[in-house]
Amino acid sequence: MSLVRFNISDRYQCVSGDVHGSLTDAFVAALTAEPETIIEYESALRRYVGTELGSTPLQFFLKNEDLEPYDAGIVAIDLPGRTVGFDTTYSIPCAAGRVRIPSEFSDDDEVWIPYRVPDDWMFVESMPLYRGTRITQREERLRRAPFDARPILFGRPMITYIALAMSDVSSPCGEEDFAAIHAEWLRSARKDLRDRSPREVFLEKLDFIDSDLQSRSFQWSLTKVCPLPLPKSSFAYLNAGFGMHEWVLYYDLFRFLLADAAERKAFREPVNIEAEIDRLSTLRDEWLRTPDPEISGRTPAEIIELERQRMNMTVSAKEALIDENCPCCVAMSQDFDTPMFWFLDGCNMDDRFEFSTYKTLEEWEAAQREREKFNREFEEKYREDPELKFWSAGGGADL
Repeated sequence: MSLVRFNISDRYQCVSGDVHGSLTDAFVAALTAEPETIIEYESALRRYVGTELGSTPLQFFLKNEDLEPYDAGIVAIDLPGRTVGFDTTYSIPCAAGRVRIPSEFSDDDEVWIPYRVPDDWMFVESMPLYRGTRITQREERLRRAPFDARPILFGRPMITYIALAMSDVSSPCGEEDFAAIHAEWLRSARKDLRDRSPREVFLEKLDFIDSDLQSRSFQWSLTKVCPLPLPKSSFAYLNAGFGMHEWVLYYDLFRFLLADAAERKAFREPVNIEAEIDRLSTLRDEWLRTPDPEISGRTPAEIIELERQRMNMTVSAKEALIDENCPCCVAMSQDFDTPMFWFLDGCNMDDRFEFSTYKTLEEWEAAQREREKFNREFEEKYREDPELKFWSAGGGADL
């Protein structure tokens, strides 16, 4: 008993067919691309089975719903309702796990990579429960239909906030003033964001997107083939959430505009708000399009676009070389035949809750206490261990 009946449903149709149960992980992992239609789902499935232009198991599915178990059981996936129902004795569908994919460069002709589907997917272990859950989930998603928040977070609302905030400042601004103005924008709920704050919108999918990019980097390294990006016409691209790269670049953009507005105000009183909004909008566009040596000569807009398509940032082994005087580093850079991956981590951002990726203040405060505890323990060991002092002072550097 190894065949499993699969049903894939979108808002307009359902297809069903029987495939080997070993494909269960791939069928679930395809949900990381957040498909809304069967066409999008089949495109996402090609990342794990089939080829970019070749066939997938869905090619042989029938255009009808069939929720009767067959052989080793049944798995049903409702895309608009983000519901997976299952009753199978083969492989249990999971929201996170590992998926096996072919690789001609592996000794075993296959590799295992991690996957994690978005947090709003529901997994239920029975077909009757599946029927009811998918209806409830569809209705809930209709009430909170996803949308692209970038016109608000990057557009006129953000620019207007900065222009008005700087017009209200009566004295020269420092970094602490910029941090306070920036933090207020991030934590203030807005009607045009459905009563959520910009920060909540930014962090909603950050962990999921980062995990998918990490999975894609593993896949690329092990198979030496770049995973397929999200199509620009797809629901997931058009309504994309935000990953770490966009969160970090947004911080830099906001501070850049604040600093420029503050400098202009210092030399020109009073400021015409509408004219300042137009000026800052132009400045924003220029900043997004300007190559930056700090980000490998790429433009911020390019990095944001790649993350939105779930494409990894890569650099050559030579670019990734940190210490040219390290023989081991040089040897590794010469021998690497897989891409080197490049990530932004936000190390330059202010150490405040608003600029962290913790979703609650309690989580951030707990992390702060843990870090302080670690620092205290390290300092104690440092004072007590002469050898640690020797190495931290550069001892043995010529060994």
